[in-house]
Amino acid sequence: MHRYLATLILALASLTSAAEEPLPAELPPEQEEIANRAAESAGMAIYRHDRAASVATDPVRGLRAFRKDKRLRGWITEETSGGIVVTFFGSPGKDQSLAALYRVQRSADGQVVGDPVALESPVPLTPFEASAATARATAVASGFEPCARQYNTVVLPVDDGPVRRWVVYLLAATTDADVVPVGGTYRIDLDADGATVMAKRPFTRTCITLPRGSKGQKVVALSISHLLDPTPTEAHVFWSLWSGLPFYVMTPPNGTVWGITNGRIRRVERRGKQE
Repeated sequence: MHRYLATLILALASLTSAAEEPLPAELPPEQEEIANRAAESAGMAIYRHDRAASVATDPVRGLRAFRKDKRLRGWITEETSGGIVVTFFGSPGKDQSLAALYRVQRSADGQVVGDPVALESPVPLTPFEASAATARATAVASGFEPCARQYNTVVLPVDDGPVRRWVVYLLAATTDADVVPVGGTYRIDLDADGATVMAKRPFTRTCITLPRGSKGQKVVALSISHLLDPTPTEAHVFWSLWSGLPFYVMTPPNGTVWGITNGRIRRVERRGKQE
């Protein structure tokens, strides 16, 4: 472990001189704790909703009507008391207004509940669904440097103020089971209507991918240098959960190494001293 961590520290040091912007300052301990807990919560939410959409897509693709449906424009997810509802929406009319076409219910433990529902008649989107769909479209069209031909999206409400806002995560998609497409992950913050971008950030500077192992090789953990934040982000938590592997994240300014396992962040080493 010591040799492994030393290698990570050296990798971070080698990248520091190449940084185009000043490195972020180290946070006080109490702020680190807040940042880590927030990253864990957001990363888990991204994973749950991305997973819900993925799990829902398989059964709905079993519907012949779905496979041939040219009205489809995307999907959105909504947290409910029973789990997560995945709604596939589209434009069924000439006026291009959006409506729900298919719905799949995913339980709290991750299982699809019942059969996918193909709505006999398109159902107008609820205010929540309409704003979420608008936020998704706005984020996708906001202008970003893609690292993949296709992207998955996770649209989440932010209810920490008097008015609900939206955050959309853009996640590079891949069909290669041997890589984790960390590069090209973005967060887009939007207003209550989902029509105006309030903030946008990338989580990487390059289209980096991490190997999951191939040809019988087993990878037990992944590591990455991260120069944009002094602590791991929700993107690191998400990709760790997505890959099913622990992540080691190296952050500035003092070569801190963090471990992420099962969605939880812990500090492993700082300034050459193991925690």
